[in-house]
Amino acid sequence: MQCEICGLEIKGEAQYIKIGTSKLRVCKSCARHGTVVVVAEAGRTAEVKGSEQPQQLARAKGKSRLYEQMDRDIEAGIEIEENYGRKLKEAREKAGLKQAELAKRINEKQSLLRKIENEEIIPGEGLRRKIERVLKPFLV
Repeated sequence: MQCEICGLEIKGEAQYIKIGTSKLRVCKSCARHGTVVVVAEAGRTAEVKGSEQPQQLARAKGKSRLYEQMDRDIEAGIEIEENYGRKLKEAREKAGLKQAELAKRINEKQSLLRKIENEEIIPGEGLRRKIERVLKPFLV
């Protein structure tokens, strides 16, 4: 029996998944591409609850939390300077700090600073205060 996605021989038990309206018989590694279904006795299929990939769910939840936070900030009237990320990067470089060093000083992750500098996220009031405490002389 061959996997209907990758074409490899299915070793062990085949997985049945649903992608859109198509139902496929696949190997375990290709099962992540769809929603796992169970084949009942009469040939009917039923979707398995909670079969979406945890990573996809976490990513979607993370994005929605980010947008929710941005909406709350906008509603609260929090003003953030235009090009904040670029200005933060310039100030950090003037201070002679690498992202990792600044992150350590403000007790945050380097990836968070990278996202702020790339203007992927807007820092909250508390985080802005921590950054400004370290970079105040260098912020324009």
